[in-house]
Amino acid sequence: MTNCIAIAGRFFGSLEKRLIGAMALIVALTLLLQFVSQREAFGLQRESDALVRASALAENADQFAEAVGKLRTATNRGLVASNISTTSDALTDAAIAIGDRLAKLRDSGTVLSDLQTASQLFADLDQHVSAILKVQTANGGKAALIAKVEAKNAAMETLATQVVEKAHAHRQAAQARLVTSIERWQFLVLGTGGVTILVVLIVLFDLMRNILPAVRRMHRALQRLADGDLDIEIGEFRLKELQALSGPLETFRRNAKAVKNLAFTDAATGMPNRRAFQEATEKLLNGSKEGRFAFMLIDIDRFKHINDDYGHATGDELVRIIGARMKDFLGERSVVARVGGDEFAVSLPLTRQASAIAMGSALVEAMREPFSLGEFSVASTVSLGVVEVQLPTGSDVDAILRNADLALYASKKNGRNCATAFAAHMAEERSIDRALEKDLEAAFDAGQLRMVYQPIHSIDEDCREVEALVRWKHPELGEVPPSTFIPAAERSGLMVRLGEWIIRRALQDFAQWPDIQMSLNLSPLQLQHDGFSTFLLDCCRQNGIAPQRLFLEVTESLSIERNTRALLTLNLLRNLGFRIALDDFGTGYSSLSMVKSFKFDRMKLDRSLVMDLGQDPASLAVLEAAVTMARHVGAEVVAEGISEDHLVGPTRSAGCTHLQGYFYSRPIEAGHVSSYIAKVQGKSAKAA
Repeated sequence: MTNCIAIAGRFFGSLEKRLIGAMALIVALTLLLQFVSQREAFGLQRESDALVRASALAENADQFAEAVGKLRTATNRGLVASNISTTSDALTDAAIAIGDRLAKLRDSGTVLSDLQTASQLFADLDQHVSAILKVQTANGGKAALIAKVEAKNAAMETLATQVVEKAHAHRQAAQARLVTSIERWQFLVLGTGGVTILVVLIVLFDLMRNILPAVRRMHRALQRLADGDLDIEIGEFRLKELQALSGPLETFRRNAKAVKNLAFTDAATGMPNRRAFQEATEKLLNGSKEGRFAFMLIDIDRFKHINDDYGHATGDELVRIIGARMKDFLGERSVVARVGGDEFAVSLPLTRQASAIAMGSALVEAMREPFSLGEFSVASTVSLGVVEVQLPTGSDVDAILRNADLALYASKKNGRNCATAFAAHMAEERSIDRALEKDLEAAFDAGQLRMVYQPIHSIDEDCREVEALVRWKHPELGEVPPSTFIPAAERSGLMVRLGEWIIRRALQDFAQWPDIQMSLNLSPLQLQHDGFSTFLLDCCRQNGIAPQRLFLEVTESLSIERNTRALLTLNLLRNLGFRIALDDFGTGYSSLSMVKSFKFDRMKLDRSLVMDLGQDPASLAVLEAAVTMARHVGAEVVAEGISEDHLVGPTRSAGCTHLQGYFYSRPIEAGHVSSYIAKVQGKSAKAA
C-alpha cells in the first residue's frame, strides 16, 4: 500500500506525467469510443439488412396468402358460375400468382414450413383447377368433387396461414434484434463517451484547480521579481517541475535582495541611501496625481568635531540615532535616508494644515535634545533646507533635491541650527557664491589678496600691537569683505591655503616691526590640519620672530571642549611660547565651557557687548560680568568695536586691558604701521 501511495505521489507530483497520462487516457478512451461505435455500426447494418429481408419475406408471405385466398374465392365462384371461360381465367391467374409467390419464398432461403409438403400440395395446381372446372361440367357426382376441392383449398389456406405467421414472427424477431442492437450501441457509446467526458472534466478540474493556479502563482512571482519586487515569498509547490524552479528562484530572490540591500542601504547605519531615497521618492510622486509634499536635506552641524572627539564608530552610531529620531518624529509615511557622511534626505506627504517650513522647523527643534550614546550623551544640532512641492507640477526629484540643497546652504550661511525654505533667488545667490569661490582660488596668483593691520591700544593709550587682517580686492566687485570670502574659503576647501598665505605674508611684514606684538586669526580648519604647528614654527624661524610676540586668536565656534585635536594643537602652541586668545568671547553657548577647558591668555570681547554701552544699563552689567570672569582666570581683556569716544570710559572702568576699534584707527596698510606706532608713542611720551 505504501509503495502504491509512493508511486502515485511520484506520478501525480509531476506536471509532465500528469499531463501525458491525462492525454494518453483521453486518446485511449477516444479510440475505444471510435472502435465501439464502428463495431456497433456494422452490427446495426447487419440487423437492419436482416430486418429488410424479413420485411420482404413477410410481404411475400402476405401476398402468397392473398393469392391462396383469391384461388379459394375463384373456386367458390366457379362452383356456382355457369361461364366456364371466365372461371378458368380467374383460377389460372390465381394459380400463377400462387406459384410466383411460392417461388419467391423458396428463393429467400428462409424455412417457413415443410417445403416438401408445400411442394406436393401446390405441385398439381393445374389439376386442381381442372377439378374445379370439371365440377361445373359434371352432371352427377358433384358433391364428391366439391368435397375434394374444398379439402385441398382448406389445406392450402392452412399452409398459407402458417407461412404468414412464421414470416411475421421472423420479421418481429429481426425488429427486436435491431432494437436491441440500437440500445446496446447507445449504451456503449454513452458509457464510453461518458467516461471520456468524465476523464476530460477531471483533467480540466485538476488543471483549473491545481495546475493553473500554481502556474499563475509562479508567473506572478516571476513578474514581481522582474519588476524588482524582492519582498515576495516564492512559496512551496507540489508539482515537481515548479518545485525545481521555486528553489533556485527563492535563492535568487534572497541573493538579489541581499545585493539590493547593499546597493540601497547605508552599510554603517542600515538606513536607506541616496539611491533608495530617489527610487522611493519617485514612486511616491508617480503614485500620486495630486497633493503636497515636503522634501528636506539635513546636515549635522560640526559633525567632523564629533568624529574627531569620539571616533567614526560613535559618529556612525550618532547618525543612526539621529535618523531614527527623525523617522519617529515624522512618522511611517516619511522616507528618511542617509545621503552623505552627515547628510540626510527626507520626503513626506503634507496634510492640509501642515506647511513644509513648519515641519522643518519642528524637526530642527526636535534634534536639539541631547542624544544618548551609552556612557555619555552628545548635544548636536542640524541645519535644514526644505522644499514644498505641489503636484502635479514639480515632480523632478533631482531638481527638488538641488533646490533643497540651496536651502540647506542658506541655513548654513545663516548660522546653522535652523530651517530655511527654498526661494527662487537662492539659485542666483549660490551661483554668485560659487563664482566667488572660483575667483578666490585665482586671487592667490593674481595678487588680489593683501594684508592690513588694525592697531590695538592699551588702556594707558600706548600702542605696541596690531591685528593682522586679510583683504581681497576683486577686479570686478571691488573690496570683498572678509565676512563674505572667509566662509567661501571654508566651503571651497581653500581655508588652509588662505590661512598659510596669511601667516607667511603677515610674518614677513611683522619681521619689519621688532618692537611690537601681533595677533593672528586662526580658522578651526587650520588647527585640525596635520602639521600646522610645524608650519607655523618654521615660518617664525624663517622670519626671525619669537613665538612670544604672537597672539593666536581662535573663535568660540571652534568648540575645543569637543575637539580633542584642536585642544592638543593649542596646548602644543602655548607650550612653544605662543599666546592664545579667545575671540568673540561672550556671545556663544560654548564660552564658559571653553574657558573651563583651556587657559587662554587673552579674551577678546565681542563688539555686541560694547556697542550698546551708554544706552542700555543691562549692557554694562553684561560687559562687567564678562570682564570679571576673564580677569579671574588671569586673562587680558580686549574690547573690540570701540568706534566712539563714549565707549572708552565704560570699557576701561569695567577692567578691560586693551581697546580696539575705529575710534583709534581703521585697519592700515603695512607701510603705515611703523609711522602710526611712532605717532602714538610720541603722543604718549608728551602726555607723560
